[in-house]
Amino acid sequence: MFTQPLLRSFLAAGAAAGLLAACGGDETTGTEDHTPTSYQVLINGVTTTAPFTFTVGQTSRVQLKFFNAAGDDLDDVESSHFGGLTFNPTSMATVARVIGHNYQFDVTGSTEGSGTMTPSFGHDEAADEHTLQSAQAIVASEGGGNPL
Repeated sequence: MFTQPLLRSFLAAGAAAGLLAACGGDETTGTEDHTPTSYQVLINGVTTTAPFTFTVGQTSRVQLKFFNAAGDDLDDVESSHFGGLTFNPTSMATVARVIGHNYQFDVTGSTEGSGTMTPSFGHDEAADEHTLQSAQAIVASEGGGNPL
């Protein structure tokens, strides 16, 4: 049989291992719940609301800020999680992740028109574990967007 101190050590070690395994890495900083339920969009460093407007041929830096159900900012887990960003129709814009910033993208307007922009979130570059609500996006001709 185990002694009380030894049993407590095993239980503590098991609980710690369970917490680490929950998200697949050492995520002991800040927020425990890494499931986003809302997001905020910054375009070129400015908090922006829908409709998100881009310009044909110009590149804008888009940063996603994710929040869990408690309203906690998920920036503290960016090193082990990824944001994703897609447009519908896909011909509206090209999206390239900014190296070293898992929640930032360079978005270049491709085709004038309107559609939707959809953020997503996950543990790898596909960021396909959680899809958040789409928002209206517009790609305008010269002079109508948010150039970088």
